[in-house]
Amino acid sequence: MWFSLNQRYAPQIPAQLLQGILILGRFRIKSPMVRLGAFFMSLKLPLNRGANLFLGASLSAILAAIYWPGLHGAFFFDDGPSILLAPGVRLGTFSWEGLLQAWSSGGAGPSGRPIAQLTFALNYFFSGFDPFAFKATNLVIHGMCGVFVFCIVHRLQKASNPRASSELLRVISAVVTFLWLLHPIQLLPVLHVVQRMTTLAALFTLAAFWLYILGRERGGRLQWCYLTTAWFGLWPLSFMSKEIGVLFPLFVLAWELTIRQMTVGRLDAFARALAWLSSLVVVAIVAYLLSDRSRWLWVGYEMRDFTMFERLLTEGRVLWFYLGLILLPRLSAFGLYHDDFPVSQDWLTPWTTLPAALGLAVLLGFAWHVRKSSRLATFGIVWFFIGHALESSILPLEVAHEHRNYLPLFGILLAAAALLTTRLQRNQEQRRISLVLGLIALLAVGSITALRSHQFGEEIRRTRLAAHYQPESAQTQFEAGSALVSFVQTHPQLYDTARQYFFLSNELNRSFKMASLGLILLNCEIGRSPETKDVVELARRLRSTPFGPGDRNVLYEIKELSNNGTLCLTRQAVDDLFTAAVENPTASAPVRAMIFSWHTDYLWMHERDIEAARRALTQSLELDPTNLSSRLKWAQLLIISGEHAAARALLFKLRSEKFSTEERKTLEGLLATMSTKPQ
Repeated sequence: MWFSLNQRYAPQIPAQLLQGILILGRFRIKSPMVRLGAFFMSLKLPLNRGANLFLGASLSAILAAIYWPGLHGAFFFDDGPSILLAPGVRLGTFSWEGLLQAWSSGGAGPSGRPIAQLTFALNYFFSGFDPFAFKATNLVIHGMCGVFVFCIVHRLQKASNPRASSELLRVISAVVTFLWLLHPIQLLPVLHVVQRMTTLAALFTLAAFWLYILGRERGGRLQWCYLTTAWFGLWPLSFMSKEIGVLFPLFVLAWELTIRQMTVGRLDAFARALAWLSSLVVVAIVAYLLSDRSRWLWVGYEMRDFTMFERLLTEGRVLWFYLGLILLPRLSAFGLYHDDFPVSQDWLTPWTTLPAALGLAVLLGFAWHVRKSSRLATFGIVWFFIGHALESSILPLEVAHEHRNYLPLFGILLAAAALLTTRLQRNQEQRRISLVLGLIALLAVGSITALRSHQFGEEIRRTRLAAHYQPESAQTQFEAGSALVSFVQTHPQLYDTARQYFFLSNELNRSFKMASLGLILLNCEIGRSPETKDVVELARRLRSTPFGPGDRNVLYEIKELSNNGTLCLTRQAVDDLFTAAVENPTASAPVRAMIFSWHTDYLWMHERDIEAARRALTQSLELDPTNLSSRLKWAQLLIISGEHAAARALLFKLRSEKFSTEERKTLEGLLATMSTKPQ
């Protein structure tokens, strides 16, 4: 049937690739593939604009063909909070007010990531919530990043290998760029729409880094133009897309200490000043993190089932997991979620924790060892570690996500290319064999990415294959069950399968809450009453388990599904679930205020109990008195209660505040209605 699993999605390409590498590396075989490599190496690639356009058009066509099936997939995971549920993204009219609302519509990160939110709003303005348009935009941004990757690799190779032929450098730069663009670990930043935050931050970081290199190498008056654009134009845009943009100065410093120093033979005054300034900034950041003012940052650990020390230990193993995905990609190892990755409790639990840390030390030692013979390899390895310095260190984030390798992948490919270039210059035969291996690698990664893209093109296929490949992931099992819920009415045989997915999700993660709601909703879909044990278990988890960043979505879904008649819970059951959530000691005051506000929506719109709704909204405003949405909601309740004078006064007071487009329409509509009411 259309929802059945298919084992052909697990090709053994990496194993075959490794076997081929071993064979070709040991024996210099005059095979047809090697002769093909000799043919390509004999080509004189012109360095004109026409050749650039041809190569760019060819790669764009390949990239579009590979990603085309995945562009037809749906929104999923974090696309909801940052895009679908963000009022400012719904840009109805192209105006400064609408753009400013989109700019401030984000809730992710300290900055709200306004640049990314603005692009989401522009997507909505031109195409509504069409996931194809959003994903196609992501693919275009990915391609633009590839342009800067090629420019940077070519520039770095030229500086590090001045004796190498221009044709060889061009081929190596093209292969690195192709691998970076087509690698399957790059799929989520393209097809998971919200990860545009990552790709935009990378785009501005790469552009700033390229301009910085040009400015430092060319000198003169243009130097300051390039440097000013990089530091004061592109760098802030990168940070306002996602916080990983803050790493740009570290990338620059690494280049100064490796490639630039090798080229000019010393650190000039500019580089020394940058090094001292960076050191002072690092000291200031450490001092801040150790002070009481940084307590807001560590509150996130109260919602996690691991400590900062445990996360730091775990990230050593996570980095090797990433390197495994990069160097030997396997379709079965990739996934949207990696909540099945075991947390390190100490240096020997699991036993791989200590070897992983020692292995990273050896990798850094290798980078130091080859700093004179292959500074570009050193720079590439350091780039990888810098790229993970923010999201794979001490911050209270989830343990692992593939999209965190979007920029770090560049460092690994650059280091590999640097180590190969030296060998390619020595021997023509090795050059041919290496080119063949590069073509095989491109074929391998392109094939796996194409299979992943096909998997992500349809929700049932995506979620059930993911559940098959990651049987220990609670999030993955939940998604597989959720994708089946809407089909159980027409396909009753799916009921037991969906219930099994939800049950397994609950068993895998005792703090996970959405699967319990899934079990309740599943019964509602086929006209059965929810099982009491499922409702009781959901209330227990809402009250007693750590309240994670995504757990508030459970209450939002309860409100929405109840109001549209999909959820068949009694009022008492719904009230008990909201009460359990606000009694959770790990739920912050703003989150509890939001939960009270959503409970207000349920009491008002579903139960028509205005007095109960006012009591709930009062509690919300006590916790967050400046929340504009709640204050506007209070004005509506006043109107319904007949308190027109108080409602009119509040509405006029709110008129000068900044609302989303939809809320502004609501406010103006209420004022127009109030103008016809008696004073």
